[in-house]
Amino acid sequence: MKRMLAIVLFMLFGGVSLAQEPLVSRSTKSYLIFDGNLQDTAFLKEKCRQAGLDLGLSVLANRIPTDSKFVMSKPSEHLLKQGTLHLQLPIDDSQTEFAVYHSSLFDQPASINVLQIDEELITYRTTEKSGNIHLFYNCVRGAFGTKRSAHAKNATVYKLWDTPERTLLPDLELQDQMAQAEAKKLAKTDYTLLIFNDLKSYAYNVQGDLAIGRLLDTMHKYNPDKLLQADLLTPMSWQYLSRVNENLNWNASMRIKIVETLSEKQDFYRKTKMPWMIGNFQIHLADKNRNATTLEELEWFLSKAAAFDAGFGLDCSAETMKNHGLTDEMLNTIKHWETLRLANAFSEEQKETFKDPYGDWRIKKADDSTYLLCSRHISRHYFCNLTDDHWEWNSPYTSRFALRIAVEGKGSISQLYFNTPNGVLHLPCTLNPGQYLIYNFDGSTYITDLNYNKIEEVEAQGVSFLEEGTSEVSFGCEIQTKDNKKPDVTVRFITQSPSETISLHHK
Repeated sequence: MKRMLAIVLFMLFGGVSLAQEPLVSRSTKSYLIFDGNLQDTAFLKEKCRQAGLDLGLSVLANRIPTDSKFVMSKPSEHLLKQGTLHLQLPIDDSQTEFAVYHSSLFDQPASINVLQIDEELITYRTTEKSGNIHLFYNCVRGAFGTKRSAHAKNATVYKLWDTPERTLLPDLELQDQMAQAEAKKLAKTDYTLLIFNDLKSYAYNVQGDLAIGRLLDTMHKYNPDKLLQADLLTPMSWQYLSRVNENLNWNASMRIKIVETLSEKQDFYRKTKMPWMIGNFQIHLADKNRNATTLEELEWFLSKAAAFDAGFGLDCSAETMKNHGLTDEMLNTIKHWETLRLANAFSEEQKETFKDPYGDWRIKKADDSTYLLCSRHISRHYFCNLTDDHWEWNSPYTSRFALRIAVEGKGSISQLYFNTPNGVLHLPCTLNPGQYLIYNFDGSTYITDLNYNKIEEVEAQGVSFLEEGTSEVSFGCEIQTKDNKKPDVTVRFITQSPSETISLHHK
């Protein structure tokens, strides 16, 4: 601790003066976020190897569950207190409604709403301000196994810190003990990366940013060969962190104004001499609220990591990997993009091109040292009325086209065809609700479920070709209704530019 406290580090967010070198190696290598399910460890490590990722373990070394020895029966004196209140009137051991004098403590959100009076913990469901008092309703007395008791007027009431995980926080003394115990346990594991996703919570005690330094100093002491990552950069965290990831979770809506935001962050972390990660990308399965992740969505995200020369966190559970039909293709694609990024194989011109928030790209491996990069145009969704579908398809390229066709609702369609100025493409198959038809640039065609698991191969017939500009395209099929209802069918087409070669040894 003396070494840590003697650090001379001055950090101003408009500029930086660093008087000491970092204690850890710095890296922007991307990683898979491990959820801590030990039975999946070997499987996820193999997938990390396939994708060229680290396996990163999220660490919360200051969370106290409500069934912990520090809470149940007799609460520890080292539970972190957010502030002090006082009872307005005495209460007996059974009251579930009572009042304290007004405090701004209740302006801050909480998850489990825990109060401590002497050795009793009390939770409340609602609170209401009335004049200079706060009224509590629907209280649980003797919460978490503590003993109910009567309390006198003006008795001290502590509002305890809680977290979104519905846990409590320790004070500095207990936090130090918990951090040391966790650091010793982590030292026995072979995870290469330790992730601290709520670093600010370690500063809620009296020492503030110094407490963050104490935590990271302990973690580094017992795990000197591991990378340490956090979601927050502070003067006391700078020398211990290998990189910062602010845990920005990416989605389709982020195409708007994303370049401006990322450029500002890149400038800030460059000035602070700290490697930067651009956030997290989640690969997920289909559910009632969203479709399964596509390869096109992933590559859009990977292009942004390449544009800003920043790593990322991949949020993908073992269950998802085992049930998503594109898992291997997506992991191999991550490996291609990250291999090129880390080798500095992309030119500055290419990086600027990747910053286009509406641009899409595809990378394929040609051989051990060269890759093929092309730009793609991915159309909007075309909704079919299944009677007389005529569209104008616009493409920036003269190219074969790929198709993504989805069927929902009731009924089915079969014997699909697309009539283009260059000929007719016939897809002889039957598509049922909850299925996709995937037609690729190389002509390979297959039917999948909603998670892109292959159900059936299809032999496509004819041509798929669009000229640059506008082409008149019509769509037709045979329709099988169910309960007098037609299925809902949507179509997207994709075209692509000629490929350019990227060498792994590009300078």
